[in-house]
Amino acid sequence: MKEYTKNVSSFMERYRDIKTAQAMSRASKNTLKFLGIRMVELKNIFKTIFQNYPMPKFDDTKNIIREFFSMKEREYLYFGIALFAKRKKMWRKTDIVFIESLLLTKPAWDTTETITSELVSAFAKLYPSTALEFFNSWSQSKNPWLKSAAIMYQRTFKADTNPEILHKFITENMNTDDYIINKSIGAALRDYSKIDYEWVTHFVLQNSSQLDKIAKHEAIKWINNKGLI
Repeated sequence: MKEYTKNVSSFMERYRDIKTAQAMSRASKNTLKFLGIRMVELKNIFKTIFQNYPMPKFDDTKNIIREFFSMKEREYLYFGIALFAKRKKMWRKTDIVFIESLLLTKPAWDTTETITSELVSAFAKLYPSTALEFFNSWSQSKNPWLKSAAIMYQRTFKADTNPEILHKFITENMNTDDYIINKSIGAALRDYSKIDYEWVTHFVLQNSSQLDKIAKHEAIKWINNKGLI
């Protein structure tokens, strides 16, 4: 294990909370393990680490992140994601391959959503053409986690969302009973409804027979709450 990994993990270990960790694990139906650090506190811990520990060389960063991703507790995976996001000014076009590998390492909804919002979205803003080539491939792959990232990568784009791309990736994947894909579709549509609720309403009505109930429920959740339909 590299020195940086040891220092960070030793620091984070101080905040282990067994009872909270057990509760978090039960929430995941005991499929995931945690240190037991709540997200708000975790972000403050990351901030402290970044302020007090010198950043590793960029050439060492990927191997360090792989070390964090090899650990059992999810908080270490979150740190690996945060570390790579911190270095995005140094990313190259080929780094989408590394980001893809993270999506496929210990995949679960928590890390997929975080990787997509923190890394995939950021890469798309830096290298839009390269990103779209990969996202087209992801959308048409057999892997639900890659499909999920392609569908959700524009969630942070707000008014800059391209509805044609959103439409394309959702329609390529909506006729399915895969929970992850349907949850991703619902989340992407729900976020875009805050920008253009009429577009989302029309999309759901036009594709009602092919959208799973989970996707439809999530898609119109914000619209319903606002009393817009």
